[in-house]
Formats: sequence, C-alpha cells, structure tokens
Amino acid sequence: MLCASIIYLTSSCSLPAPRATTSASQAKNFEAAIARIEHTDRSSPALLSARLAYADFLLSRAADPCAERLERAQEQLGGVDASPNTHVMFPDGWARLSDLEYRLHLARSGCGSNADRADELRAALAAARRAVALYRNVFDYRSMVIMQFDAAVAVHQLGDSAAALTALEAALEMDREYGFEDDARENYQLLLSWRGEPAGTAQVAALMQDFPRRRAILKFAWRPSDAQITLERYRASLDDGQIVRSRAAATTDRRIAADRGGGWRVSYARPMSRYDPGVWPSMQSSQTRPRVFVAAPLPWVGFKTSAAGEFDGVTDSQAFASWLTAKTDELIRAGAPSGDQARSVMNSAIETTSEALSPGVLEATTAENYRLETAMWIGATLEQGVWYEISAPLSLPAPPQIVVQYRIDFAFTRMVSCSANAAARSCVEIVMRATPDQESLDEVIDALSDTYPYTRFKDYETSTQARLVTDPATLLPYVREEQVYWYASPGRGRGDAILQSEHLVLTERYGAT
Repeated sequence: MLCASIIYLTSSCSLPAPRATTSASQAKNFEAAIARIEHTDRSSPALLSARLAYADFLLSRAADPCAERLERAQEQLGGVDASPNTHVMFPDGWARLSDLEYRLHLARSGCGSNADRADELRAALAAARRAVALYRNVFDYRSMVIMQFDAAVAVHQLGDSAAALTALEAALEMDREYGFEDDARENYQLLLSWRGEPAGTAQVAALMQDFPRRRAILKFAWRPSDAQITLERYRASLDDGQIVRSRAAATTDRRIAADRGGGWRVSYARPMSRYDPGVWPSMQSSQTRPRVFVAAPLPWVGFKTSAAGEFDGVTDSQAFASWLTAKTDELIRAGAPSGDQARSVMNSAIETTSEALSPGVLEATTAENYRLETAMWIGATLEQGVWYEISAPLSLPAPPQIVVQYRIDFAFTRMVSCSANAAARSCVEIVMRATPDQESLDEVIDALSDTYPYTRFKDYETSTQARLVTDPATLLPYVREEQVYWYASPGRGRGDAILQSEHLVLTERYGAT
C-alpha cells in the first residue's frame, strides 16, 4: 500500500554549478568519453546515450558556427541510427533520436540557403510527428505534447496557417487530456496570436476557465466478477550480434469470488484456452543456430486476499507449476528445431523450463503482479500530472531472478475508458517508471559473481516502464502494459558471461466474459 513516506518529485534540489569551459573543450570532453566507451565496450547502451548527449550539446550551441556544428551533430545521430544494437537495447531512445532530428532539421532551415529551407522544414515536421508517436509508445506524454507543439511550429513556418492551427489545437487537446495546465496557458496565447486575435492575460484566462483539474481517489472494493485475461509477451534479444525475436501468448478465465471471513479468492480456469511459452524464436535466414528463450512465467496462480485487500497467500502453485511445466515440455518437444544441435538445444530448453516455471517463481510472480496492479494503490489519492516516488523490492528481469530494491516513479496521467467497448472514461491510467537502486544492484551483482561465475558482469542495466488501467472505485484492473529492458556485459577473466540484451513488451488485458 502507499504510505505516508511518499514524497513529491520536485525540481527544487540544487545542482552543482558547471565549471566554466569553452565550447571547444566541452566538445572534446564528449568526444573523449565516446572514444573511451567505444574502446572498453562498444556494445554498451552508454555509447548510444553519450552520442545523443553530444548531439544535444551541439544543437544547443546556437552561438557557434552552424555548418560544422550541425554536421558533427548529424554524425552522432547517424551513429546511433546505424547501430543494430539500438533495436534491442535502446527502447526509449528512438523518441529522443527523432526529437533531436527535428531540432537538427529546424536548425538547418535557418542555416542553409533559402532553396533548402522548405525541404529542411518538411524533414523537421516528419521527425516531430515520428517523435509524437514514439514518445506516446513509451508513455512519455509531456514530451509527446511538446513534439506536437513543435510540429505545429514547423507547419506554421512552412506557411500553412490553417494546418498549423489544427496541429496546435491538437496539442491543446492533449494538454487538457493530460492536465498540462502551464503548457495549455502558453499554447492558448499562441493560438490567439496565430488567429490574429487579442492574446492578453484576460483572453487566455477566459479560455482556461474550464481547464479540467482531476484527482484520482483509489479504493479497494472488489466485487464478484469473471474476466478473460489475454497475455502477449514480445521479446527481442541480441545473440552473437544478431537480433532474434520471440512471442509468448496465453489466454485464461479469471474468477473473483467472496471467501470465508469477508476476503476474496481469485482462481483461474485450468487448462488455459491458449498457451505458447515463447521458447523458440522466429528463425531468421541469417541465423546460424537456434536460440532458446526462457519460458514466460505466468502470474496466474490462485490466491486469496483479506477484506481490506492484503495479499493472503497462494492456493494452487504446485498443481499449476506441474501442469505448466508438463505442457511446456510437450510444446518444446513438438516444436524442436532440426539439425545437429537439435537435441542439445531441446534439452537446454527443457532444463531452463523447470527452473523458470517452478512453484516458487510462479508464487513470487503472482505476489509481485498483485502488488503492482492492486495493493500499492489501496487508499491512495493522486493529483493528475504529479509524479510521486516510492521504494519497493522487485525482481530483476534477467535470470536468475533476484529481488533488489527499486525506485518507482509514478503518476496518474489521464482518465480513459476501462475497455474498448466502454464509452465513459471512468478508469484511471497510471504510468510507472522503475529502476533498481544502484547500491542494492551492485551488492546483488557482487554476490552473484561469487555464487554463479557465469554471471560475473562488468556492467548491468535494467529499466521498466509500465502503464496500468484500473477502476478507481474498485481497483479491478483492466490493462497492464510493461516495457522491460535489460543489458549485461561480460566481466573479466575466466567464466565471463556472454553479452546479453533483451527488450520485452508485455501486454495483459482483462475483459468481461
């Protein structure tokens, strides 16, 4: 549950003043950092981030000569775009890349000849529209709205006043939906100006008079219900420099019924109506050997809660683990690849299945899933657009699954329909961003290096972005989407780990049966 230890995220913390350095020396510092990362680990996501940071710096130096500066920025962006690693280890970076491409083309429109200006503005507009969609995909709604505004500016500079007004009005609709009041006030002022109307404080205040101010009050009030749950789990992983993909899927029915003592009992239909563990990847023509993915664990073990919503233990983990393991083994044997390595690969898949689908793993997954979807929100009151922070234990996504302390930032972002068929926007959308506490992560990695030599990592990074749709009046969930990324680079010496990087997109939807 949320407790009194929640703190508001603010920008009031003081940052150390940067040292006075020239633009040239700062550029050399960026170049030296990029060269150092390339030398030590050119597959690291830190290299991609460093390139974007350097491009951002170059695009911000408006006082410097533009031709050389923009060419160097283009080199950095091109280095990111051309890297095959970005498709796996850079899930939220594509939006930043498109954002910087917009700024690059916009700067070029004022730097080159007049003949090139319209082409650069059209390229800037295309990049801004890409960034709008990409920021939406990673639930970064404020950046999404900013890029919608930037798209309107590009259209206006191209001379299409009507289309520019339409694009700016779309940004204002987003401001109202997501509660970005300060942005809306500035955008209304610009809208009035583009319309050729008075744009003073009084005129803007009149337009802001009905600006929505929302608050989500979340209560645990479950009721007996039946729902069909559909899970889709997409994984993209690097394997010997190649990208391989896997898809796991499952569908089952869930029942919530009153339990003795006033609590609730959650049960799932057995057997499931659909199940694909996603062990085998989609084979690619350039792939020289089959790849084994760990079977996707399902958080669908029956459990009980108290009347107040406190987790009260699982009910059928042993039976479900046995059935799931047997079913997965059957599917592995039926779908095993052909070739010389078939038997060893199949045996490896079966061996990892018993670990990934053990009763203990399924119990932990179920408890964590309930905590993130329901328990941590009981009794919470969230102001729209305000970011909060808590610390909580979560499991790392890479095997072996170890629990570490995470920092979780979250916000109530907007009101949405509970399901595709519902007209009213009666559910709340909550967005979460979770990253492990570095000290806690370092301790775990050091401990793993002693226990499991194959996990001796020189570098390990992971992050999770999630979107939850729930009914605030009951805390019955309707949708949960997660984008999980993890990366591990090899350590030094004997028993080094193989470079791994995986980007996982999980969508779980609940629908009435």
